[in-house]
Amino acid sequence: MQIYPINPSFTAGACFELAVQPNTRFSVAIYQQQDDDSLTSLCGVVVAGKNGVTATLKDGKYLFESAGNNVRMRFDEDWNWPTITIRPNMTDLQTGAYVAIAYEVDADGKPAHELGQACAAHRPIFAARPYSDSMALVIARPRTPTAALAYIVPTATYHAYNSTGGASFYDDRVHRYRAANKVSLRRPGGGLGARLGEPVDPYDTRSTRQQFAHWDAKFIRWLRKEGIACDFYTDLDLHSATALDLTHYRCMLSVGHHEYWSEEMRAHVAYFVTQGGNVAVFSGNTCYRPVRFIGSEPGQLTEMRKLSDNWDVLKERIDLDPRVSGNESNLIGLTYKHGGGHWGTWSRWRRRWVKCERRAVGFTVKRPEHWAFAGTQLQKDETFGAEDRLVGYEVDGMPPEWTDDAFETLAVTDRLVGWEMGGAGAIGIFRPLLRDGRRSEGEVFNVGTTDWARALMDSAAKSNGVVQQITRNVIRKYAGLEASNALQRHSSLNETPSSTKEAALHTDAG
Repeated sequence: MQIYPINPSFTAGACFELAVQPNTRFSVAIYQQQDDDSLTSLCGVVVAGKNGVTATLKDGKYLFESAGNNVRMRFDEDWNWPTITIRPNMTDLQTGAYVAIAYEVDADGKPAHELGQACAAHRPIFAARPYSDSMALVIARPRTPTAALAYIVPTATYHAYNSTGGASFYDDRVHRYRAANKVSLRRPGGGLGARLGEPVDPYDTRSTRQQFAHWDAKFIRWLRKEGIACDFYTDLDLHSATALDLTHYRCMLSVGHHEYWSEEMRAHVAYFVTQGGNVAVFSGNTCYRPVRFIGSEPGQLTEMRKLSDNWDVLKERIDLDPRVSGNESNLIGLTYKHGGGHWGTWSRWRRRWVKCERRAVGFTVKRPEHWAFAGTQLQKDETFGAEDRLVGYEVDGMPPEWTDDAFETLAVTDRLVGWEMGGAGAIGIFRPLLRDGRRSEGEVFNVGTTDWARALMDSAAKSNGVVQQITRNVIRKYAGLEASNALQRHSSLNETPSSTKEAALHTDAG
């Protein structure tokens, strides 16, 4: 069965609303992304409200039955399914990435399929198809900001590629759907359970691109392993800035494939950096395409519209806020326009993507003495990550007009011959230009590649140690972590969070 959250985030300890497939009998389990690549069973639910659903307790578990008919819904409309208002049945729930799993049951509440049997037995479950079809990603925001880091989950990008209901922002050749310019946020597939026309990732076949398990889950696991706390939010929180005020944090994290941004998201991050905040981008194709969220009020955003192919095109069409003028390199230093992409070739005869492998390209070090490379033992002009294809299927590059005072180039790639754009990737630090002509105190560290998180958690990758150390160096510095605090054991992850930022560095990473 399919489900989706009415809103992709909620405040830890509060309830959230889950839309459920009509005419179905089911139970719900709550899982969390913790230390393993599989999701960890957490608890059941407490029911606070129902709309078109009945709820009966059977042996201590809720058995739900949804009304209505299973009619085919479109990609660009609110599916308006029956809902249950629930909260995880545990005290002191912390900020983090949670997954609601709905599994079908018989009249006695017994699981009808293997997924439900795993949930009933509290077994770990990997968030890939077919199991992910019955999952909804829900992000628990903190009750109050306590960590030094704010992690933004890229909800907009998830839905941009999600062709559930018949279309996405892309031509889905697998399912024969044409690209659209508007998609609903009220449908299954916002991070888990999407219908995708994506090529298989030849370097990580276990999960699918444009899904939570492929990038964000890996980075969250690494944060927990390091004992580094984060407060978690979504794109919609960053957009509305009601539940999230970035100025309460030292650093914002952008991970994986954080492609689609609204004008408001850009403006809020720009203000944060001008006020001395830092942004750590462990993502590629970041902030490349502009969207507008539509809804009756900030907490009720229901659809997303693609405004143009990129910010340069958009600038020619509408009058932008000065803080978001020009392409995304004015905010994060790099742009896909000067990088490249390599996905493979669509075979009309085989009806699938082929030749998805890409040539071995790595990053060549230019400033080995920089603090970001401390402890890596890298030397000038040494290349790392080539064997692991660390330069991902989408890579961001540096505009040729940047001077050293604007962008501090730490590493570069060779020219990406044969890739879309055909530029070159880069890693470095950007300081945006202020209105008075000075560079900001805050800065943006940017690796410019989609595949950073994959190498970060692949112990077999030759560059794994270097990628981990660079990530550690950046997050330690931007979060204000002392060296003695940087590596916390898992025993500290369950401590009661303090009200201060400093103490929060020892709490649960989500």
